[in-house]
Amino acid sequence: MGILAAGATDVGCVRKHNEDCLLVDAALSLFVVADGLGGHAAGEVASQIVVDTVARFVGETLEKDRTWPVEYDPTLSYDGNRLKVALLLSDQAITEDIRRNPERETMGSTVVAGLFHESKLTLAHVGDSRAYILGPEGIRQVTRDHSWVAEQVANGILTPSEARVHPFRNVITQALGNGGDLEIEVQELDLEKSERLLLCSDGLSGMIGDKEIWDIAGRTNDFQHAVESLINTAREHGGDDNITVILVGWEHGDD
Repeated sequence: MGILAAGATDVGCVRKHNEDCLLVDAALSLFVVADGLGGHAAGEVASQIVVDTVARFVGETLEKDRTWPVEYDPTLSYDGNRLKVALLLSDQAITEDIRRNPERETMGSTVVAGLFHESKLTLAHVGDSRAYILGPEGIRQVTRDHSWVAEQVANGILTPSEARVHPFRNVITQALGNGGDLEIEVQELDLEKSERLLLCSDGLSGMIGDKEIWDIAGRTNDFQHAVESLINTAREHGGDDNITVILVGWEHGDD
C-alpha cells in the first residue's frame, strides 16, 4: 500500500495573480497548501516561503537525532513537532523577508499541511485553508477555520449557510507573518484504507459545498481528474479566488 496523490492550483476567474502555492511530495509523505495574503505579488512570495520552509525542515528531520531550533513540545508526537516547528520557522521567515522588504509589510499566508507515517496522518494549520477526510459514507472537515465567521458560527450567532455568504467571510483571525500570538493547531488522525485526505485553499471551499466536494472526489480512483474537476467546478461557481486542491489516498495492492 503506497501513497497516491495529485494536486493543482488555478488563478480562478477574478484575480489577476495566483497567490496560492502547493507541495505534493510523496517521497516525504508531505502535502501543503498555502494561501498568500497581501496582493501585489507579496502574497505569492509569502506562500512560496511557507512551502519552501516546510519542505526543507521536514526533509532535514527525517532522522530523530538532531538539535531543535525551538523547544520540543512533549505533548506532541515527533511528526507533530516537525510540522509545528516548520510552521513557526515559516512565520519567522516571512517576518524576516518583510524586514528586508518593507514594501511587503502586509503579506502573510494561511497554511494547511499533512504529513503521513503509514496510515497515521499529522495535520497542522493556520488560517482558513482546510483539510477534509473523505470516506465511503461522506465527508468531514477536520480543521477549524481561523476566521471571523467561523467564530460567529461557533458562538451560535451565524448559521453555516449564513457564514458562506457573509460579507466578512474572508476575514481571517490567524496567519503566518501576521505578527502577534500565533495559534498553530496540530492533530493526529488514523486513516482507514478507504479514506482519503483533501487539502484546499478557501478558493475551493468558498465556492463549493462539502457534499459537492465529496460527490466529485469521494469515490473516484482518478485523483488527478478529481482535482481538475473540483477546480473547474469552483470556476463554474464564480471562481472568486485562487483555487488550490490536493487529494491524497492509498494505492492498493492485491491486499
